Amino acid sequence: MDRANREQDEWLALRCQSGEPEAFEDLVDTMERPLLYYAAKLLGNEQRAADALQDVWIRAFRGIRKLKDPGSLRPWLYRITYGIAIDRIRHDSSRARAEEIHFEQFQETADVTFDDEDVAAVHRALDELDLRHREVLVLHFLEDFPVAEIAAVVGCPEGTVKSRIYHAKKAMKELLRRGGYGTEK
Repeated sequence: MDRANREQDEWLALRCQSGEPEAFEDLVDTMERPLLYYAAKLLGNEQRAADALQDVWIRAFRGIRKLKDPGSLRPWLYRITYGIAIDRIRHDSSRARAEEIHFEQFQETADVTFDDEDVAAVHRALDELDLRHREVLVLHFLEDFPVAEIAAVVGCPEGTVKSRIYHAKKAMKELLRRGGYGTEK
């Protein structure tokens, strides 16, 4: 980084640290595009990068007063972006591994086998469910969360979660039946 950019970054950081009202907005205006590009390259998707960048700005806003070397503003922001992006990548891959393991365990214990077409039908049916039903089914069956944890995640009482699971399973069964899967019970 050249000396002029470093000095500009240092001045911007000092303005933010002093609490100047427009300083953080200027920081976002200056760094939004390069950080978005970097996050998109790490995450492989601009929408996911934009979501991650929101967390970057929150962390930067909360931590900028603690930045000891204002001249290192740019590398500091890139480190924050990197950390958040890597956390999301790890979370996604860990969730995917957990779903694979859960699915493999389910396949091993189930008497019925599913082919790729069956799995695709379940995913399509899941996509058709109302969000409230979809979220509890995913948390309950894919993440294996108990009702109390689901209630904490979605922010409603346990009784509501139980009701949503019941109605979600009923709706899923109907969607699959209409698609030619399952029995008429």
